[in-house]
Amino acid sequence: MMKFKSILFLLLLSFVFTFCKEKPEGYHLTQSEAEARSGLISDVHYKLNVLLTKEDHFSGTVEIRFESNDNKDVRIDYFSGKVNSLLLNNEDLTEKTKPKDGFILIPGNFVSIGKNLVQIRFETPYSRTGNGLHKFTDPDDKEIYIYSQFEAFHANKMFPCFDQPDLKATYQLTVEAPKSWKVISSNLQENISPAASNENSIHTFPQTKKFSTYVFSLHAGPYQFWEDKHDQIPLKLYVRKSLAKYVDPKDWFNFTKEGFTFFESYFGIPYPFEKYDQVIVPEFNFGAMENVGAVTFSERFVHRTTSTRAERENLSDVILHEMAHMWFGDLVTMKWWNGLWLNESFATYMASLAQAKNSEFKETWESFFEKMKQWAYDEDSYSTNHPVEAKVANTEEAFTQFDGITYGKGASVIKQLVFFIGEEAFQRGVHNYLQKYSYSNSSLADFLRELEFASGFPLKKWSKDWLETKGTNEIEFMNICKDQDLIWKIVQSAPGPSNKLRDHKISIGVYSIEYAASDNPEEQKRLAYESFSTVYGGRATASVNKVKTCPNFILVNDEDHDFVVWKWDQFQLEDLKFILTKDKDSFRKLILWTSFYNQILLGKATFEDFYYLSAEVLPKEENIKIKKWVLSKLSSNREHSFFYSRFWYPAPQRNSDLSKLSEFLWNGLNAAKQGSDEQRYWFYSYLESSFHADSQQKLWDIYYGKISIPGLKIAQDLKWSILTKLASLNANREEIDAAVAKEKKVDPSARGLNSSYAIEAGFPDPKSKEKWMNLLLNPKKTDYSSSTLRTVAYYLFPVYQKDLQLPHLESYFSALDQFGSFDDENYIDGFAKILVPNFCTEETKMILKKFHVNHPKLPAAIRKTLMKSIDSETRCLVIRKKHKEKFLPSTSP
Repeated sequence: MMKFKSILFLLLLSFVFTFCKEKPEGYHLTQSEAEARSGLISDVHYKLNVLLTKEDHFSGTVEIRFESNDNKDVRIDYFSGKVNSLLLNNEDLTEKTKPKDGFILIPGNFVSIGKNLVQIRFETPYSRTGNGLHKFTDPDDKEIYIYSQFEAFHANKMFPCFDQPDLKATYQLTVEAPKSWKVISSNLQENISPAASNENSIHTFPQTKKFSTYVFSLHAGPYQFWEDKHDQIPLKLYVRKSLAKYVDPKDWFNFTKEGFTFFESYFGIPYPFEKYDQVIVPEFNFGAMENVGAVTFSERFVHRTTSTRAERENLSDVILHEMAHMWFGDLVTMKWWNGLWLNESFATYMASLAQAKNSEFKETWESFFEKMKQWAYDEDSYSTNHPVEAKVANTEEAFTQFDGITYGKGASVIKQLVFFIGEEAFQRGVHNYLQKYSYSNSSLADFLRELEFASGFPLKKWSKDWLETKGTNEIEFMNICKDQDLIWKIVQSAPGPSNKLRDHKISIGVYSIEYAASDNPEEQKRLAYESFSTVYGGRATASVNKVKTCPNFILVNDEDHDFVVWKWDQFQLEDLKFILTKDKDSFRKLILWTSFYNQILLGKATFEDFYYLSAEVLPKEENIKIKKWVLSKLSSNREHSFFYSRFWYPAPQRNSDLSKLSEFLWNGLNAAKQGSDEQRYWFYSYLESSFHADSQQKLWDIYYGKISIPGLKIAQDLKWSILTKLASLNANREEIDAAVAKEKKVDPSARGLNSSYAIEAGFPDPKSKEKWMNLLLNPKKTDYSSSTLRTVAYYLFPVYQKDLQLPHLESYFSALDQFGSFDDENYIDGFAKILVPNFCTEETKMILKKFHVNHPKLPAAIRKTLMKSIDSETRCLVIRKKHKEKFLPSTSP
């Protein structure tokens, strides 16, 4: 380890202290510019004609009608295209309004007070980044698919427009496209007619209702589709032809109909648009996007094997999330991106509520706790945290707000508010808010006003504490018990420079272990449980509660209504093991497991403790969700886990521990019910944590069919995963290459191609690393899409290949310095996050800090990533210090 640290320090000493070069300011729209523009113009209407080609660009014309209240300059956003002509009120201003820095500026002396008409002929390149109008060629059948992605500031990458949420407009669209293509947009097509070219058709769409540019959309290609209907709402589901055989439209339509039934009743407002299409698109940057009437979904939701229950639950959740946006976001929209949580937090909360009330997935709040809540706690623990109602200076910063605070914390805070004021009052307030601000924009104050009227609960202080102040409170629960009197005190703290003590409502669970005389050992110890709710605030809150039996263990935040970090004072591992074995409530056990894991992250427990608990409890656990979660914390090589932490140790200790883990997972796999979801999870964990020669040989035998695991189908995607893992462990290169060649013939799809690239990049071979790093460093000079490059980056440097990352650190930091605000934020964000040197050393932490300080003009996404990485290194060092009693100096990283 000392050698590794010395090389790291010397390698980077020469360049981390240099200052970055001057860069252009970029094209992003500031809040003050947006406010000035919305104060100047109003009543916006777009008439858009687009010619979609199979080439690398498309062309069109746009007529923008608007009213102006002054003779001031008007900015029209347009990122990267060519303006062939521009007329304002029939006057040719083409030469006077050349696009510069991502926008067109119309001089104020040409602008009329009152009505104005801008007519622009433009030509725009298709995108390969997933933003703007993205083009994808299917390697299976060479068919071309087009889709749009405009949030937060990408509509202007397709056509000239006023690209801000509070300049809502109507859209009238005409599209000329190849005859075989379907064309999908925000409302129902009016007509399809032949074009002058026999190869094309013309699709016309009538004028839409008013909504923001970022939820307008255009999708085209030879999509296959299915149709259905909910009451009078037409439903369609689209996917590219080569993937259609893997789609189960029944689930998609059932989940969609369940959503409409719930939301129309809950909101008391009918679905506000004409139809509801769902379009599954390739190379999508996100999970899904709430375009009006034409929601886009990533192809990650299409599985080439039978979906697990967790995958189906996740699909239901995302469908409901995007549908909730039709009301929260599309019908009523925030004025600026500081109010993004009014969209995302509510869609997140409402999706879980809809699942709980009207779906088969009654475990939804457990899933919310496991995913969204933990994401929120994690994001809020960094120095980059922000209030739920954030300050967003410009559209570049808006991108950085799509995080665990905006989604998870905001939704958790809403759940806490509902616990305070009651479900009925909350529902009334939401109905009144949506009704009052339909087809317009709103602010935090508007929303709070309607909730106050409905509930009678004063929300000014609550908003200041929970929405407008950043940080998470931490609490310790102290107690003594005598004669059934539980005397307790909650001590609250507010870590962080801007945090504050808040008022909370929480449930406290009380576990008691009762002993009874019995010949049966299983009956000699019994578990009893009771709970109570309380409100607490300030530095400390104390009280006394009567209990049936004095507790052996306290569960803080039973039912997960509060948003707070519980710091365990002390615990008995044997008592915890008994509770996790005997309690029949899966939600309580999931909270306990998660809280125990968090004690490791706080440096209060070790992964050895976690492994011991898992080995004792997991074979007896019946809940699949808990098993899946625990297995991920044992085997993940992408986050803090037992497997990941073994690489802090010298080789003898690491090898012994990983052999022990491998044996445990293999035994669990063979004991699992054949064909079950659980069996898959055991296998995924075994695969992810495989390391030694014996486990590699088993993977080869499974791949070749020499070892058969009854009930486990080794389908195509699993074959790719096995080969990816084996390649990263330096398995026989010739054998891997032969297997890859064979699988590419069987699976020439985009997934197959990306898998083959990941395998090549994953080899612990300096030449492979250099090839792919050069491509990642120069994304504009490659033929690969951003999606493909991110896939490669993900597999480039697993935890056991950190030594191979060292030679590329200088080029990594140099690339960060070259990126600017004109570069695609999704790509530079992924590049910075995936390839950041997270080596868990003081040297790495110092290097990151120095680079961040000396490069103040980095794009917002990169600045945030570097700050979080510094925090992550600090946290990792705390965790590692707790393990120091087993740590010995090592020459390996």
